[in-house]
Amino acid sequence: MRRTHAVLLSAGLFLGSLTLTPAALAEGEQTDNVPPPPQVEQTAPDAQAQAPVVATPAQPQDNAAQPVAPNNYDLTTIVIDYKEYKVGDVVPDEYRGKSYIISEWQPRHLPAPQEDTHWAYINANYILITNDTGKIVMAKSGDIFFKG
Repeated sequence: MRRTHAVLLSAGLFLGSLTLTPAALAEGEQTDNVPPPPQVEQTAPDAQAQAPVVATPAQPQDNAAQPVAPNNYDLTTIVIDYKEYKVGDVVPDEYRGKSYIISEWQPRHLPAPQEDTHWAYINANYILITNDTGKIVMAKSGDIFFKG
């Protein structure tokens, strides 16, 4: 019985010390500082021919005011039912129904629809389409709703 207690106590101390080993080894070591991944900005339709712009983390400067660029919510391509659409394409008939039409565009920070067009909410994006043919006139990211 005494021998069993000694073995169990020794095993407990051994296992307890194993959990402290990584902390002891890591003491004094510096952790790896991994920089955040670069942010890719959405491009406007007129800038399609250019290479995508990649934003790099800015280095803080003393007493330097940096201008804040407005967010660009314009989309050049829209995916609907696993198919890619662009401005000028026609949306499928099922997305022209009343359940997709946005009548209150102001609270969603959308520009006023042009004559004979309306905003539709399709796949978490806002798409301005013509009333008669369903041709895509403009597309905005659904994130525009959260614009402050």
